[in-house]
Amino acid sequence: MNTAETTLEFIVYEGEGQPAAASIMDLPVAKQVEKTADSILSGPIKEAVLAWFAHQGKPQRPDVSLFDRLEIAGRFWDPERLRGTPLKLAEEYDLSRMSIYNIANRIAPFFQARQPGPVAGLKQILWPAEPGVAEKVEVQFGWEEEIKRLRMRLILTSLFPGGVTMRPLEDILGEVPGLGRSDSTIWRITNEEGAKASQILQQIDFSNLALPRVLIDIDETFFDGRPILFVVEPISLSICGFHVPADGNRAAITWEPLLLVLQQDQHLDFEGGVADGARAYPPTFKSLLDRDDRLQEDVFHLKRDLGSLQRKLENRAYRAIATEDEALAVEQQESTAETRTKVAQAQAEMERLVESYDAFALHRSWVVDALEVVDLTSGEIRDRQTNQWLLEVAIAAMAEVNHPAVVKMSNSLSKRKPRLLTYLTWSDEQLPALKTELHLYLNDPDLEKVVLRSIARHWRLEHEVRSNQHLSFRPALAQAKAEMDRWIKGDPFLEQ
Repeated sequence: MNTAETTLEFIVYEGEGQPAAASIMDLPVAKQVEKTADSILSGPIKEAVLAWFAHQGKPQRPDVSLFDRLEIAGRFWDPERLRGTPLKLAEEYDLSRMSIYNIANRIAPFFQARQPGPVAGLKQILWPAEPGVAEKVEVQFGWEEEIKRLRMRLILTSLFPGGVTMRPLEDILGEVPGLGRSDSTIWRITNEEGAKASQILQQIDFSNLALPRVLIDIDETFFDGRPILFVVEPISLSICGFHVPADGNRAAITWEPLLLVLQQDQHLDFEGGVADGARAYPPTFKSLLDRDDRLQEDVFHLKRDLGSLQRKLENRAYRAIATEDEALAVEQQESTAETRTKVAQAQAEMERLVESYDAFALHRSWVVDALEVVDLTSGEIRDRQTNQWLLEVAIAAMAEVNHPAVVKMSNSLSKRKPRLLTYLTWSDEQLPALKTELHLYLNDPDLEKVVLRSIARHWRLEHEVRSNQHLSFRPALAQAKAEMDRWIKGDPFLEQ
Protein backbone atom coordinates (compact mmCIF):
# COMPACT_ATOMS: atom_id res chain seq x y z
CA MET A 1 0.00 0.00 0.00
CA ASN A 2 1.47 3.34 -0.93
CA THR A 3 1.78 6.38 1.34
CA ALA A 4 -1.35 8.10 0.07
CA GLU A 5 -3.56 5.05 0.65
CA THR A 6 -2.05 4.46 4.11
CA THR A 7 -2.69 8.07 5.06
CA LEU A 8 -6.27 7.91 3.77
CA GLU A 9 -7.00 4.83 5.87
CA PHE A 10 -5.47 6.49 8.93
CA ILE A 11 -7.80 9.47 8.57
CA VAL A 12 -10.96 7.60 7.60
CA TYR A 13 -10.85 4.86 10.21
CA GLU A 14 -9.33 6.69 13.19
CA GLY A 15 -11.26 7.17 16.46
CA GLU A 16 -14.81 5.95 15.85
CA GLY A 17 -17.59 6.26 18.42
CA GLN A 18 -17.55 3.97 21.45
CA PRO A 19 -19.32 0.60 21.08
CA ALA A 20 -22.52 -0.15 22.94
CA ALA A 21 -20.86 -2.82 25.15
CA ALA A 22 -17.22 -3.61 25.83
CA SER A 23 -15.87 -6.76 24.22
CA ILE A 24 -12.52 -8.43 23.92
CA MET A 25 -13.00 -8.24 20.15
CA ASP A 26 -12.97 -4.46 20.40
CA LEU A 27 -9.44 -4.28 21.76
CA PRO A 28 -7.06 -2.56 19.33
CA VAL A 29 -4.68 -4.84 17.53
CA ALA A 30 -1.17 -3.50 17.10
CA LYS A 31 0.38 -3.64 13.69
CA GLN A 32 3.61 -2.49 12.19
CA VAL A 33 3.32 0.97 10.74
CA GLU A 34 5.64 1.93 7.96
CA LYS A 35 7.57 5.09 8.77
CA THR A 36 6.89 7.59 6.00
CA ALA A 37 9.46 10.32 6.39
CA ASP A 38 8.61 11.54 2.89
CA SER A 39 4.98 12.24 3.79
CA ILE A 40 3.97 15.86 3.53
CA LEU A 41 0.88 16.51 5.64
CA SER A 42 -0.50 19.61 7.25
CA GLY A 43 -3.23 21.00 9.45
CA PRO A 44 -6.17 18.73 10.36
CA ILE A 45 -4.82 15.89 8.20
CA LYS A 46 -1.55 15.86 10.14
CA GLU A 47 -3.38 15.82 13.48
CA ALA A 48 -5.57 12.93 12.36
CA VAL A 49 -2.53 10.91 11.26
CA LEU A 50 -0.68 11.52 14.54
CA ALA A 51 -3.74 10.61 16.58
CA TRP A 52 -4.08 7.36 14.60
CA PHE A 53 -0.40 6.57 15.09
CA ALA A 54 -0.78 7.00 18.86
CA HIS A 55 -3.16 4.06 19.34
CA GLN A 56 -2.77 2.14 16.06
CA GLY A 57 -6.35 0.90 16.26
CA LYS A 58 -8.56 -0.91 13.82
CA PRO A 59 -12.07 0.13 12.81
CA GLN A 60 -14.79 -1.17 15.12
CA ARG A 61 -17.09 -1.76 12.14
CA PRO A 62 -14.98 -3.54 9.50
CA ASP A 63 -18.15 -4.16 7.50
CA VAL A 64 -18.29 -0.39 6.79
CA SER A 65 -15.65 -0.16 4.10
CA LEU A 66 -13.42 2.71 3.12
CA PHE A 67 -15.69 3.47 0.17
CA ASP A 68 -18.75 3.48 2.49
CA ARG A 69 -17.10 5.99 4.80
CA LEU A 70 -16.15 8.31 1.96
CA GLU A 71 -19.70 8.01 0.63
CA ILE A 72 -21.10 8.93 4.06
CA ALA A 73 -18.83 11.96 4.33
CA GLY A 74 -19.56 13.05 0.79
CA ARG A 75 -23.31 12.99 1.28
CA PHE A 76 -22.99 14.57 4.72
CA TRP A 77 -20.92 17.53 3.53
CA ASP A 78 -22.94 18.10 0.35
CA PRO A 79 -23.85 21.84 0.40
CA GLU A 80 -27.29 20.97 -1.02
CA ARG A 81 -28.02 17.99 1.20
CA LEU A 82 -31.61 17.45 2.25
CA ARG A 83 -32.86 17.77 5.76
CA GLY A 84 -32.66 14.49 7.68
CA THR A 85 -29.69 13.16 5.72
CA PRO A 86 -27.71 12.04 8.85
CA LEU A 87 -30.70 10.01 10.09
CA LYS A 88 -31.17 8.45 6.66
CA LEU A 89 -27.47 7.53 6.49
CA ALA A 90 -27.65 5.96 9.94
CA GLU A 91 -30.55 3.79 8.81
CA GLU A 92 -28.87 2.76 5.55
CA TYR A 93 -25.57 1.73 7.14
CA ASP A 94 -26.97 0.51 10.47
CA LEU A 95 -24.97 3.06 12.42
CA SER A 96 -25.83 5.49 15.14
CA ARG A 97 -26.15 9.15 14.28
CA MET A 98 -23.15 9.84 16.52
CA SER A 99 -21.07 7.47 14.37
CA ILE A 100 -22.28 9.23 11.22
CA TYR A 101 -21.16 12.60 12.64
CA ASN A 102 -17.81 11.14 13.77
CA ILE A 103 -17.09 9.65 10.34
CA ALA A 104 -18.10 12.87 8.56
CA ASN A 105 -16.02 15.08 10.85
CA ARG A 106 -13.02 12.76 10.57
CA ILE A 107 -12.99 12.97 6.77
CA ALA A 108 -13.94 16.68 6.70
CA PRO A 109 -10.41 17.84 5.66
CA PHE A 110 -10.93 16.17 2.28
CA PHE A 111 -14.08 18.24 1.66
CA GLN A 112 -12.83 21.59 2.97
CA ALA A 113 -10.94 24.08 0.82
CA ARG A 114 -7.50 25.18 1.89
CA GLN A 115 -5.55 28.21 0.80
CA PRO A 116 -4.64 27.97 -2.90
CA GLY A 117 -1.13 27.39 -4.12
CA PRO A 118 1.74 25.17 -2.99
CA VAL A 119 2.61 24.81 0.67
CA ALA A 120 6.02 26.44 0.90
CA GLY A 121 8.53 25.47 3.60
CA LEU A 122 6.50 22.57 5.01
CA LYS A 123 8.80 20.24 6.92
CA GLN A 124 8.56 16.46 6.75
CA ILE A 125 6.73 14.68 9.55
CA LEU A 126 9.07 12.96 12.02
CA TRP A 127 7.59 9.69 13.24
CA PRO A 128 8.05 8.67 16.91
CA ALA A 129 10.93 6.37 17.71
CA GLU A 130 8.81 4.04 19.85
CA PRO A 131 5.48 2.73 18.59
CA GLY A 132 2.48 3.82 20.59
CA VAL A 133 4.09 7.06 21.84
CA ALA A 134 3.08 10.24 20.10
CA GLU A 135 5.87 12.76 20.37
CA LYS A 136 5.34 16.44 19.84
CA VAL A 137 6.03 17.16 16.19
CA GLU A 138 6.76 20.77 15.20
CA VAL A 139 5.96 21.62 11.63
CA GLN A 140 7.02 24.87 10.02
CA PHE A 141 4.27 25.74 7.58
CA GLY A 142 5.96 28.80 6.12
CA TRP A 143 2.53 30.44 5.95
CA GLU A 144 2.97 33.17 8.54
CA GLU A 145 4.38 35.78 6.19
CA GLU A 146 1.95 34.78 3.44
CA ILE A 147 -1.01 35.01 5.82
CA LYS A 148 0.12 38.46 6.98
CA ARG A 149 0.46 39.63 3.39
CA LEU A 150 -2.91 38.17 2.43
CA ARG A 151 -4.63 39.72 5.42
CA MET A 152 -3.09 43.13 4.80
CA ARG A 153 -3.98 42.99 1.11
CA LEU A 154 -7.55 41.91 1.83
CA ILE A 155 -8.12 44.62 4.43
CA LEU A 156 -6.67 47.44 2.34
CA THR A 157 -8.42 46.50 -0.91
CA SER A 158 -11.70 46.12 0.97
CA LEU A 159 -11.32 49.58 2.46
CA PHE A 160 -9.86 51.41 -0.56
CA PRO A 161 -11.45 51.36 -3.06
CA GLY A 162 -13.98 48.83 -1.77
CA GLY A 163 -15.46 51.20 0.80
CA VAL A 164 -16.28 48.33 3.18
CA THR A 165 -17.16 49.33 6.74
CA MET A 166 -15.94 47.63 9.91
CA ARG A 167 -18.57 44.97 10.48
CA PRO A 168 -18.75 43.71 6.86
CA LEU A 169 -14.95 43.67 6.83
CA GLU A 170 -14.96 41.44 9.92
CA ASP A 171 -17.38 39.10 8.12
CA ILE A 172 -15.12 38.99 5.05
CA LEU A 173 -12.08 38.12 7.15
CA GLY A 174 -14.10 35.49 8.99
CA GLU A 175 -14.63 33.61 5.72
CA VAL A 176 -10.87 33.29 5.10
CA PRO A 177 -9.15 30.46 7.03
CA GLY A 178 -6.30 31.50 9.27
CA LEU A 179 -6.93 35.26 9.22
CA GLY A 180 -7.65 37.22 12.38
CA ARG A 181 -10.58 39.63 12.26
CA SER A 182 -10.44 41.57 15.52
CA ASP A 183 -10.98 45.34 15.56
CA SER A 184 -7.50 45.93 16.99
CA THR A 185 -5.90 43.91 14.17
CA ILE A 186 -7.79 45.84 11.49
CA TRP A 187 -6.94 49.22 13.01
CA ARG A 188 -3.29 48.27 13.55
CA ILE A 189 -2.81 47.16 9.95
CA THR A 190 -4.68 50.19 8.59
CA ASN A 191 -2.62 52.63 10.68
CA GLU A 192 0.70 50.95 9.88
CA GLU A 193 0.09 50.87 6.14
CA GLY A 194 -1.35 54.37 6.20
CA ALA A 195 1.80 55.66 7.91
CA LYS A 196 3.99 53.95 5.28
CA ALA A 197 1.89 55.38 2.45
CA SER A 198 2.02 58.84 3.99
CA GLN A 199 5.83 58.75 4.16
CA ILE A 200 6.06 57.68 0.53
CA LEU A 201 3.58 60.27 -0.72
CA GLN A 202 5.28 63.09 1.18
CA GLN A 203 8.58 62.37 -0.58
CA ILE A 204 7.16 62.59 -4.12
CA ASP A 205 8.10 65.60 -6.22
CA PHE A 206 5.47 66.30 -8.88
CA SER A 207 7.51 68.91 -10.74
CA ASN A 208 8.27 66.46 -13.57
CA LEU A 209 4.70 65.30 -14.03
CA ALA A 210 4.26 65.04 -17.81
CA LEU A 211 0.70 66.26 -18.23
CA PRO A 212 -0.41 69.28 -20.27
CA ARG A 213 -2.96 70.25 -17.63
CA VAL A 214 -3.06 68.90 -14.09
CA LEU A 215 -6.47 68.60 -12.49
CA ILE A 216 -7.20 66.89 -9.21
CA ASP A 217 -10.18 65.08 -7.75
CA ILE A 218 -10.78 65.63 -4.06
CA ASP A 219 -13.21 63.77 -1.87
CA GLU A 220 -13.50 62.14 1.51
CA THR A 221 -14.30 58.58 2.40
CA PHE A 222 -15.17 57.17 5.80
CA PHE A 223 -13.93 54.22 7.81
CA ASP A 224 -15.62 53.40 11.08
CA GLY A 225 -17.04 56.93 11.21
CA ARG A 226 -13.71 58.72 10.64
CA PRO A 227 -13.16 60.85 7.51
CA ILE A 228 -10.16 60.30 5.25
CA LEU A 229 -9.38 63.10 2.79
CA PHE A 230 -8.08 62.01 -0.62
CA VAL A 231 -6.46 63.88 -3.51
CA VAL A 232 -6.35 61.90 -6.80
CA GLU A 233 -5.01 62.70 -10.27
CA PRO A 234 -7.89 61.54 -12.52
CA ILE A 235 -5.95 60.50 -15.65
CA SER A 236 -3.49 58.14 -13.97
CA LEU A 237 -5.77 57.54 -10.92
CA SER A 238 -2.71 58.16 -8.73
CA ILE A 239 -3.24 59.11 -5.10
CA CYS A 240 -1.34 62.36 -4.66
CA GLY A 241 -2.06 62.80 -0.98
CA PHE A 242 -4.37 61.96 1.86
CA HIS A 243 -5.02 63.17 5.37
CA VAL A 244 -6.94 61.87 8.37
CA PRO A 245 -8.03 64.86 10.48
CA ALA A 246 -7.79 64.05 14.18
CA ASP A 247 -10.88 66.10 14.99
CA GLY A 248 -12.90 64.81 12.03
CA ASN A 249 -13.18 68.33 10.56
CA ARG A 250 -13.80 68.28 6.78
CA ALA A 251 -14.15 72.05 6.33
CA ALA A 252 -11.97 74.33 4.18
CA ILE A 253 -9.70 74.96 7.17
CA THR A 254 -8.61 71.30 6.90
CA TRP A 255 -8.55 70.92 3.11
CA GLU A 256 -6.59 74.09 2.39
CA PRO A 257 -3.37 73.14 4.28
CA LEU A 258 -3.37 69.68 2.63
CA LEU A 259 -3.60 71.14 -0.89
CA LEU A 260 -1.14 73.91 -0.01
CA VAL A 261 1.51 71.36 0.98
CA LEU A 262 0.99 69.51 -2.32
CA GLN A 263 1.16 72.75 -4.28
CA GLN A 264 4.17 74.42 -2.65
CA ASP A 265 6.27 71.67 -1.06
CA GLN A 266 5.70 68.87 -3.58
CA HIS A 267 5.23 71.11 -6.65
CA LEU A 268 1.86 69.70 -7.74
CA ASP A 269 0.94 72.55 -10.08
CA PHE A 270 -2.78 71.89 -10.54
CA GLU A 271 -5.03 74.30 -12.43
CA GLY A 272 -8.35 73.16 -11.05
CA GLY A 273 -10.23 70.32 -9.53
CA VAL A 274 -13.36 68.21 -9.44
CA ALA A 275 -15.38 67.60 -6.28
CA ASP A 276 -18.89 67.00 -5.06
CA GLY A 277 -21.26 69.66 -3.75
CA ALA A 278 -19.72 70.01 -0.28
CA ARG A 279 -19.46 73.58 0.95
CA ALA A 280 -15.78 73.31 1.85
CA TYR A 281 -14.46 72.95 -1.71
CA PRO A 282 -15.31 76.29 -3.42
CA PRO A 283 -13.58 78.51 -0.80
CA THR A 284 -10.60 76.12 -0.73
CA PHE A 285 -9.91 76.40 -4.49
CA LYS A 286 -10.64 80.12 -4.52
CA SER A 287 -8.07 80.69 -1.78
CA LEU A 288 -5.40 78.54 -3.45
CA LEU A 289 -5.84 79.60 -7.09
CA ASP A 290 -7.21 83.12 -6.57
CA ARG A 291 -10.00 82.30 -9.03
CA ASP A 292 -13.60 81.30 -8.58
CA ASP A 293 -13.98 79.34 -11.82
CA ARG A 294 -11.48 76.49 -11.32
CA LEU A 295 -13.77 73.99 -9.58
CA GLN A 296 -16.04 71.54 -11.41
CA GLU A 297 -18.84 70.20 -9.25
CA ASP A 298 -19.62 66.52 -9.68
CA VAL A 299 -22.81 66.15 -11.75
CA PHE A 300 -23.42 62.52 -10.77
CA HIS A 301 -25.04 63.44 -7.46
CA LEU A 302 -27.06 66.17 -9.14
CA LYS A 303 -28.48 63.74 -11.72
CA ARG A 304 -29.26 61.28 -8.95
CA ASP A 305 -31.13 63.95 -6.96
CA LEU A 306 -33.08 65.01 -10.03
CA GLY A 307 -34.11 61.42 -10.75
CA SER A 308 -35.10 60.87 -7.11
CA LEU A 309 -37.29 63.97 -7.11
CA GLN A 310 -38.96 62.90 -10.36
CA ARG A 311 -39.85 59.50 -8.85
CA LYS A 312 -41.29 61.17 -5.76
CA LEU A 313 -43.45 63.49 -7.87
CA GLU A 314 -44.64 60.55 -9.95
CA ASN A 315 -45.64 58.55 -6.87
CA ARG A 316 -47.50 61.54 -5.41
CA ALA A 317 -49.34 62.04 -8.69
CA TYR A 318 -50.46 58.39 -8.72
CA ARG A 319 -51.61 58.64 -5.11
CA ALA A 320 -53.60 61.76 -5.99
CA ILE A 321 -55.26 59.89 -8.87
CA ALA A 322 -56.20 57.07 -6.50
CA THR A 323 -57.60 59.58 -3.98
CA GLU A 324 -59.71 61.17 -6.70
CA ASP A 325 -61.09 57.73 -7.71
CA GLU A 326 -62.01 57.00 -4.10
CA ALA A 327 -63.75 60.37 -3.76
CA LEU A 328 -65.69 59.76 -6.99
CA ALA A 329 -66.78 56.31 -5.78
CA VAL A 330 -68.09 57.79 -2.53
CA GLU A 331 -69.84 60.60 -4.38
CA GLN A 332 -71.57 58.14 -6.68
CA GLN A 333 -72.97 56.22 -3.72
CA GLU A 334 -74.10 59.30 -1.81
CA SER A 335 -74.14 62.64 -3.60
CA THR A 336 -74.04 65.43 -1.04
CA ALA A 337 -72.52 68.87 -0.91
CA GLU A 338 -69.69 67.51 1.25
CA THR A 339 -68.83 64.65 -1.10
CA ARG A 340 -68.96 66.94 -4.14
CA THR A 341 -66.58 69.34 -2.38
CA LYS A 342 -64.15 66.49 -1.66
CA VAL A 343 -64.31 65.40 -5.29
CA ALA A 344 -63.54 68.93 -6.49
CA GLN A 345 -60.62 69.23 -4.05
CA ALA A 346 -59.23 65.80 -5.05
CA GLN A 347 -59.49 66.68 -8.75
CA ALA A 348 -57.74 70.01 -8.24
CA GLU A 349 -54.91 68.41 -6.24
CA MET A 350 -54.59 65.61 -8.78
CA GLU A 351 -54.35 68.05 -11.69
CA ARG A 352 -51.75 70.14 -9.82
CA LEU A 353 -49.54 67.17 -9.03
CA VAL A 354 -49.83 65.64 -12.50
CA GLU A 355 -49.00 68.97 -14.14
CA SER A 356 -46.08 69.42 -11.74
CA TYR A 357 -44.73 66.01 -12.58
CA ASP A 358 -45.09 66.49 -16.32
CA ALA A 359 -43.41 69.90 -16.20
CA PHE A 360 -40.55 68.72 -13.99
CA ALA A 361 -39.91 65.63 -16.12
CA LEU A 362 -39.53 67.88 -19.16
CA HIS A 363 -37.31 70.44 -17.41
CA ARG A 364 -35.19 67.69 -15.84
CA SER A 365 -34.40 66.38 -19.32
CA TRP A 366 -33.25 69.89 -20.24
CA VAL A 367 -30.90 70.01 -17.24
CA VAL A 368 -29.45 66.58 -18.01
CA ASP A 369 -28.96 67.60 -21.64
CA ALA A 370 -27.28 70.82 -20.54
CA LEU A 371 -24.75 68.81 -18.50
CA GLU A 372 -23.66 66.71 -21.49
CA VAL A 373 -20.22 67.21 -22.96
CA VAL A 374 -20.93 65.10 -26.09
CA ASP A 375 -24.29 64.49 -27.73
CA LEU A 376 -25.06 60.76 -27.54
CA THR A 377 -26.85 60.69 -30.89
CA SER A 378 -24.75 62.87 -33.17
CA GLY A 379 -21.41 63.01 -31.35
CA GLU A 380 -21.40 66.80 -31.42
CA ILE A 381 -19.04 68.29 -28.81
CA ARG A 382 -20.94 70.85 -26.77
CA ASP A 383 -19.76 74.36 -25.99
CA ARG A 384 -20.35 76.24 -22.76
CA GLN A 385 -22.40 79.04 -24.27
CA THR A 386 -25.09 76.70 -25.64
CA ASN A 387 -25.27 74.50 -22.55
CA GLN A 388 -25.36 77.44 -20.18
CA TRP A 389 -28.28 78.95 -22.08
CA LEU A 390 -30.20 75.65 -21.88
CA LEU A 391 -29.43 75.29 -18.17
CA GLU A 392 -30.67 78.82 -17.41
CA VAL A 393 -33.89 78.19 -19.33
CA ALA A 394 -34.49 74.97 -17.40
CA ILE A 395 -33.85 76.63 -14.03
CA ALA A 396 -36.22 79.51 -14.86
CA ALA A 397 -38.92 77.07 -16.00
CA MET A 398 -38.63 75.00 -12.79
CA ALA A 399 -39.11 78.13 -10.72
CA GLU A 400 -42.57 78.56 -12.31
CA VAL A 401 -43.78 75.04 -11.40
CA ASN A 402 -46.50 74.99 -8.74
CA HIS A 403 -44.71 72.65 -6.35
CA PRO A 404 -42.41 73.61 -3.44
CA ALA A 405 -39.96 70.74 -4.00
CA VAL A 406 -39.44 71.76 -7.64
CA VAL A 407 -38.95 75.40 -6.67
CA LYS A 408 -36.41 74.32 -4.06
CA MET A 409 -34.52 72.33 -6.70
CA SER A 410 -34.56 75.38 -8.98
CA ASN A 411 -33.01 77.53 -6.24
CA SER A 412 -30.34 74.90 -5.60
CA LEU A 413 -29.45 74.70 -9.28
CA SER A 414 -29.26 78.48 -9.49
CA LYS A 415 -26.69 78.59 -6.66
CA ARG A 416 -24.60 75.75 -8.07
CA LYS A 417 -24.80 76.87 -11.72
CA PRO A 418 -21.36 78.57 -11.88
CA ARG A 419 -19.61 75.31 -10.97
CA LEU A 420 -21.65 72.90 -13.11
CA LEU A 421 -20.15 73.69 -16.53
CA THR A 422 -16.48 74.32 -15.71
CA TYR A 423 -15.44 71.26 -17.71
CA LEU A 424 -16.85 72.87 -20.85
CA THR A 425 -14.60 75.86 -20.24
CA TRP A 426 -11.62 73.50 -20.08
CA SER A 427 -12.85 71.78 -23.23
CA ASP A 428 -13.18 75.11 -25.08
CA GLU A 429 -9.58 75.91 -24.09
CA GLN A 430 -8.16 72.59 -25.33
CA LEU A 431 -10.20 71.87 -28.48
CA PRO A 432 -8.84 74.64 -30.80
CA ALA A 433 -5.32 73.17 -30.79
CA LEU A 434 -6.70 69.69 -31.58
CA LYS A 435 -8.89 71.00 -34.39
CA THR A 436 -5.96 72.91 -35.87
CA GLU A 437 -3.80 69.79 -35.83
CA LEU A 438 -6.58 67.78 -37.47
CA HIS A 439 -7.11 70.44 -40.13
CA LEU A 440 -3.42 70.49 -41.04
CA TYR A 441 -3.51 66.73 -41.54
CA LEU A 442 -6.85 66.28 -43.37
CA ASN A 443 -7.43 69.72 -44.92
CA ASP A 444 -11.12 68.92 -45.40
CA PRO A 445 -13.56 70.71 -43.03
CA ASP A 446 -16.43 68.30 -43.62
CA LEU A 447 -14.26 65.22 -43.13
CA GLU A 448 -12.68 66.75 -40.02
CA LYS A 449 -16.12 67.25 -38.47
CA VAL A 450 -17.17 63.66 -39.23
CA VAL A 451 -13.97 62.14 -37.82
CA LEU A 452 -14.04 64.26 -34.67
CA ARG A 453 -17.71 63.51 -33.98
CA SER A 454 -17.28 59.77 -34.54
CA ILE A 455 -14.40 59.65 -32.06
CA ALA A 456 -16.25 61.79 -29.52
CA ARG A 457 -19.44 59.70 -29.77
CA HIS A 458 -17.53 56.46 -29.29
CA TRP A 459 -15.76 57.89 -26.23
CA ARG A 460 -19.03 59.10 -24.71
CA LEU A 461 -20.90 55.81 -25.28
CA GLU A 462 -17.97 53.82 -23.92
CA HIS A 463 -18.10 55.93 -20.75
CA GLU A 464 -21.84 55.33 -20.50
CA VAL A 465 -21.43 51.54 -20.77
CA ARG A 466 -18.26 50.99 -18.77
CA SER A 467 -18.41 53.71 -16.12
CA ASN A 468 -22.15 54.20 -15.66
CA GLN A 469 -22.97 50.53 -16.33
CA HIS A 470 -25.84 51.42 -18.68
CA LEU A 471 -25.66 48.18 -20.65
CA SER A 472 -28.58 49.10 -22.88
CA PHE A 473 -26.13 51.33 -24.79
CA ARG A 474 -23.94 48.39 -25.86
CA PRO A 475 -25.49 48.07 -29.35
CA ALA A 476 -25.00 51.80 -29.91
CA LEU A 477 -21.42 51.49 -28.67
CA ALA A 478 -20.69 48.67 -31.10
CA GLN A 479 -22.15 50.72 -33.95
CA ALA A 480 -20.14 53.79 -32.91
CA LYS A 481 -16.92 51.76 -32.78
CA ALA A 482 -17.54 50.37 -36.26
CA GLU A 483 -18.15 53.88 -37.57
CA MET A 484 -15.03 55.24 -35.85
CA ASP A 485 -12.86 52.39 -37.22
CA ARG A 486 -14.14 53.17 -40.70
CA TRP A 487 -12.46 56.59 -40.51
CA ILE A 488 -9.34 56.10 -38.39
CA LYS A 489 -8.35 52.41 -38.52
CA GLY A 490 -4.96 51.92 -40.11
CA ASP A 491 -4.08 55.62 -39.91
CA PRO A 492 -1.23 56.14 -37.41
CA PHE A 493 -1.95 59.83 -36.94
CA LEU A 494 -5.67 59.44 -36.26
CA GLU A 495 -5.28 56.36 -34.06
CA GLN A 496 -2.90 58.03 -31.62
